[in-house]
Amino acid sequence: MNSQLTHNRGFSLIEVIIVSALSVLVFGGLFASFKYSFQVISMSGAKLSAISLANDRLEYFRSLPYDNVGTILGIVPGTIPQNSTLTLNGIEFTERVLVEYVDDPADGQDVLDTNSIPADYKRVKLEYTWNVGEISGQIALISNIVPRSIETTAGGGTVRINVIDENSLLLPGAQVRLINSSSTGPIDVTRTSAANGTALFSGAPADSNYEVIVTGPIGGFDYSVDQTYQATTSLPNPTRSPFSVLEADISTLTFQIGKLSDLTVALNSSVTDGRYIEDFTSLASVASSAKVASTGSELELAETGGLYETLGTVFIGPVTPVTLEKWTALRLAAEMPALTTYRAYLYTGPAVGPYNLIPDIDFPGNSAGFNDPIIDLLSLDPVAYPSIIVALVLETSDTAVTPTVDEVGVYYREANTPMANQAFSITGTKVIGTDVAASPIYKYNISTTTDGDGSVFLGPVEFDAYQLAVPGGLDVYQGCPAYPFIQSAGVDGDLELVMGANNNNSLRLSVADTLGRPIPGIEAVFTRPGYNETRYTGVCGQTYFPGVAT
Repeated sequence: MNSQLTHNRGFSLIEVIIVSALSVLVFGGLFASFKYSFQVISMSGAKLSAISLANDRLEYFRSLPYDNVGTILGIVPGTIPQNSTLTLNGIEFTERVLVEYVDDPADGQDVLDTNSIPADYKRVKLEYTWNVGEISGQIALISNIVPRSIETTAGGGTVRINVIDENSLLLPGAQVRLINSSSTGPIDVTRTSAANGTALFSGAPADSNYEVIVTGPIGGFDYSVDQTYQATTSLPNPTRSPFSVLEADISTLTFQIGKLSDLTVALNSSVTDGRYIEDFTSLASVASSAKVASTGSELELAETGGLYETLGTVFIGPVTPVTLEKWTALRLAAEMPALTTYRAYLYTGPAVGPYNLIPDIDFPGNSAGFNDPIIDLLSLDPVAYPSIIVALVLETSDTAVTPTVDEVGVYYREANTPMANQAFSITGTKVIGTDVAASPIYKYNISTTTDGDGSVFLGPVEFDAYQLAVPGGLDVYQGCPAYPFIQSAGVDGDLELVMGANNNNSLRLSVADTLGRPIPGIEAVFTRPGYNETRYTGVCGQTYFPGVAT
């Protein structure tokens, strides 16, 4: 008898997983497609509703008397709210209305307008924004509204605000806010300066007490603020008060703003600076040399038979301070006749070599060399490079002449004594008014205190010249990089002062090159009959003579 076995097979776990995954992919895609299609249909319907609403609103604006076409608190003033919320077909729309005068080029623009009326007609910009689910939408319509007769200045004038930057160049993109809190016609309008740096407010109602606040372009750098000021008990006599707008007149004002930047101030009661000087009285003190010679007072290319070598090198140092807080500067006193040049490089290594060129990542520009008489060393890390060697390469393309180097000086800071927890005030030079005693009121004038390291971070400040006052009337013996300190727009500043006891008769001498850079190591002789004192400028190009006779 034959028997037959029957096998019943079900789905394996792997097959179930595969089928489930395919189902998720298929139905998930269909769901996403349905959702997207629904959103597209919803957004299309919302946009059609917004367009319909905008057209109806524009028709209503056109039906208004010409004098009423304007916004509440706006320029042009009128009866239309600047912002409102409307609902159509179950969708909530946010409405924003801007009405402004247009200076048509047909009769000349701005100061070239043939009838001196820049308010030729009105332009209405109507903007709607909305949300449908997670998606937002926006439309904007613009319409010109022309008076029935010729343009008129009746009841209003024009405010022209020019905005300039820290370099006195016209600044586009600045935010200019015009305010008037008059009960008869309150105004609060913000406009953006055009490419020519001008914000024009045509049709401003004739009135007094207009105020202006100017801030920087939106995005990017933070800018300072320039503005008019109301008279108050703390500012009784502002230098720039609110102004009036006269009918058929143009009021023009100019405001200056600039990029803000951080300022850090450090106060010291003393500093110890060091220097290494090579004056080339001979070549015995240099680390090594090739094809150069010393004349007893300067370095030059070696000469043979009346002709100079075309290229020579000398390694100076090593410069190894016993204590080192920071490297500060390298100064070269050199003369370069036509067709000659020199380049300086920084190396590290043992006194007898071999020497290793400090890479650009640690000292930018070093691989190409420097031919500047003053080289800033502040970026060189004193921990990574406690000892340096200066290499000079002299070159000439005319063997009848040679460059000469009189002196090479390496300057560094050994130590400083910070003035911890020292109170002081810092003041700029910009004045916003005077008090009842006719004393100036400065735009920037704060009091603060240094921390335990003798420094304080003042945060963003505007471009200006700043001076400090310390209780007790201490003298400024040295100001680095210069004093009074000039804070440049958009450039972070670090001011270090060395301060000491007040001397009734004293002189702080600053020495700079033709580019305004401080020169260290300069001999300064201060003399008169019965007085003769010689000092040398420090790393910031300054020296201090105390106790000088009247």
